[in-house]
Amino acid sequence: MFRIVHRCVLISMLLLFAGRVLAEELEIPHTTLRLQGEVGARTEAVLKHWVMPMPDANPAVLEMFRIRDREPAYQKPVPWAGEFIGKYLQSAIQLIQFTDDPALKEQVADIVKELLSTQSPEGYLGPFRKDERLLSHWDLWGHYHVLYALHAWYALTGDEAALAGATKAADLICDTYLDGDRRIFDAGSHEMNMAIMHALGILYRETGNERYHQLMKEIEKDWEKAPAGDYLRTALDGVPFYKTPKPRWESLHCMQGLGELYRISGDERYREALLHHWYSIHETDIHNAGSFSTGEGAVGNPFKPGAIETCCTVAWIAYSVDALRLSADSTIADAIELATLNTVLGYEHPSGRWCTYNTPMDGKREASAHSIVFQSREGTPELNCCSVNGARGLSIIADWGVLEGEDGIYLNYYGPGTMAAATKGHGTWTFTEETNYPSEGAIKIHVTPGSDAERTLYFRIPAWSKKTHAFLNGTALDTAPAGAYLAITRRWSEGDMVTLNLDMSIRSLSGDGFVDYNSSLYQGPLLLAYDQKFNALDPAAVPRMDLKSIAPKPVATDARFKPMVLLEMNTVDGTPLILTDYATAGAHGTFYRSWLPVDNAPPVAFHQQRPATGTVQSPGEVYLQWSGAGKNARYRVRVGTDPAMSTVLYTAEALEETTHFYSPPAGEKATYFWDVTTTVGDYVVDSVNGPFSFAVDPERP
Repeated sequence: MFRIVHRCVLISMLLLFAGRVLAEELEIPHTTLRLQGEVGARTEAVLKHWVMPMPDANPAVLEMFRIRDREPAYQKPVPWAGEFIGKYLQSAIQLIQFTDDPALKEQVADIVKELLSTQSPEGYLGPFRKDERLLSHWDLWGHYHVLYALHAWYALTGDEAALAGATKAADLICDTYLDGDRRIFDAGSHEMNMAIMHALGILYRETGNERYHQLMKEIEKDWEKAPAGDYLRTALDGVPFYKTPKPRWESLHCMQGLGELYRISGDERYREALLHHWYSIHETDIHNAGSFSTGEGAVGNPFKPGAIETCCTVAWIAYSVDALRLSADSTIADAIELATLNTVLGYEHPSGRWCTYNTPMDGKREASAHSIVFQSREGTPELNCCSVNGARGLSIIADWGVLEGEDGIYLNYYGPGTMAAATKGHGTWTFTEETNYPSEGAIKIHVTPGSDAERTLYFRIPAWSKKTHAFLNGTALDTAPAGAYLAITRRWSEGDMVTLNLDMSIRSLSGDGFVDYNSSLYQGPLLLAYDQKFNALDPAAVPRMDLKSIAPKPVATDARFKPMVLLEMNTVDGTPLILTDYATAGAHGTFYRSWLPVDNAPPVAFHQQRPATGTVQSPGEVYLQWSGAGKNARYRVRVGTDPAMSTVLYTAEALEETTHFYSPPAGEKATYFWDVTTTVGDYVVDSVNGPFSFAVDPERP
């Protein structure tokens, strides 16, 4: 029997990883990237076919700012139209670090200059009329993205005009919301407009302007009454993100403000809150491809169908970078990689010409210009929230591929190519990776140190790689721990090489009734999928596989868009079946499936539901309920007097339903603890979140 125990991460444990407490935040060194493989090819295609042509093909992306008070003005902009240029610039600025071509830098410089030319004398940088500026719509949200981009350009180039434009706009925001009776709350669309806190924090740390920090604190006060929820206090109270009042994806950018408040004040509550929400989302709302959101928000179930929006995944990755920097938890880097190699490469078409709005677990890939065409206008026929944002999923690799701490350098991104990180006080360290990863598990990392000082290098060992072999200059190292960093401390020399052989065994993730209890299969970090393109059988006829006997064989293809992996799978009835990587599935306009019928897969991770901890029950029968673990699951329920179940009062075995009635002793006022365990085939699994507790009050009616 295989025993699987799920554990919940408590706030008190968030800062403790790999046996040590993180004493400082990891920094983002300026990194030059020359990536190869599929990530490099996709990045080059996006640069060539989207980032470079976008401004010429959609000139009103800036013209809408210029004619905002003219007649006729830009035609009824969507409430978030002001974000378009900011989101575009965020990815374009970072992508400068990916290419030797000076044309991109020249283009961005021209666009920044033109953007600043549209700024009003007071500092306004949006598309709305004078009597509406900053007061409604998603205007503060649009300014958030523009200010973030202008600061990023200043940080990259030292362009003082960009910083001056950003601070001038920030000053206008402070004039509007600090010097009178208005509050940011009054602008409405709270989970969007309150994200301005994140940009204000960045500008405060850059300039020291106390008004920016003061407005951040006022926004924090507004959280307490905002319909979207109080991001700080709900976290400190242990509330899962999906149970906050309005858990939309835009809130993730608001919650990046928690990271800024921590950096400014050093108050650990802010770091704890940011990490709490990250782990909560990761546990309950991340889909099999690493993507975030169901219907543009958190719902507490990663299997539930609903639109999986590109912007939501980009926000999740950006938020995850903050969480990684504040924790040094390598499993957060695993989550970023999962989203990047599956969802980001999946929503960006291999041609680089378009991205999706919705990238479903099963279905087809449809361009965002089709599915959310309502956002297009004259002069911006291709623009929508996702088209301008998608490239950031690739460009943000510059923010997490290599990180630096006081104690050393953390290597997170794996794939063919070179990354050169300019560290603080230790020169530029170059890492050249010779590998076919993520298609194969062998990675040779050539290290060129920037200084001759002794340094610790931390190499990420993915949690899914259960048997990793590591070598330094050909000499085997101790077993590398899964889900942690392999630390190597030495005086590094040019020519040193670290080799990792990661475990690429096929593994599975089981889904619940929303996906008919099917399973997802992975090879390394890659989610596998059925695609009509490579199969003679149709989606409904996908045959069953047996996890115990899966033996995939690589196959070749002459398809226009070459997959990262293409595998012939042995099936239970011998029907031919080809699986490809999820990122390529559907690229030819065909239907794909990532939830597949698999025998002998582990049970679904299941949750206890009611009665929840802290509830008080009336005397009589208590109704116990939990989510299902699979079609053939059998459950054991226990009721005891303590969380460790050292004294068990009641046991019910071999239950087929996901509900049960328990009758506590009559007339007693007491607290009881209950847990659930399921047995499916060779697996024994405890609930993800148990045990729960409830009290019985015999005087309660």
